[in-house]
Amino acid sequence: MSPLELAAIVGMALATYFTRVGGLLVRADRLALSGFPERFLKNLPAAILAALVAPKIAAGDPSVWIASLVTVAVVWKFRNTLLGVAIGTLTCAWVRWMMRM
Repeated sequence: MSPLELAAIVGMALATYFTRVGGLLVRADRLALSGFPERFLKNLPAAILAALVAPKIAAGDPSVWIASLVTVAVVWKFRNTLLGVAIGTLTCAWVRWMMRM
């Protein structure tokens, strides 16, 4: 992993963390958010994750595409992101192993 990639990951982690903390602080002060600001704060971590993952998927090989589809299907079906990532990772490894045979 290059220093630039590591810096991007750390930067996105900090952005996600401070977004969540900022949302909690706004709620702690009992300022009512509604409409766009509330949706923005709720969906920002997912948008950051998508921005990091989408270029890798677009540049990936068929094993990455298949694993991505499996991941999306598992997360959609079970509403469990961790389970989806685990099964997607195993799917990618399995497809790559099958391609070598």
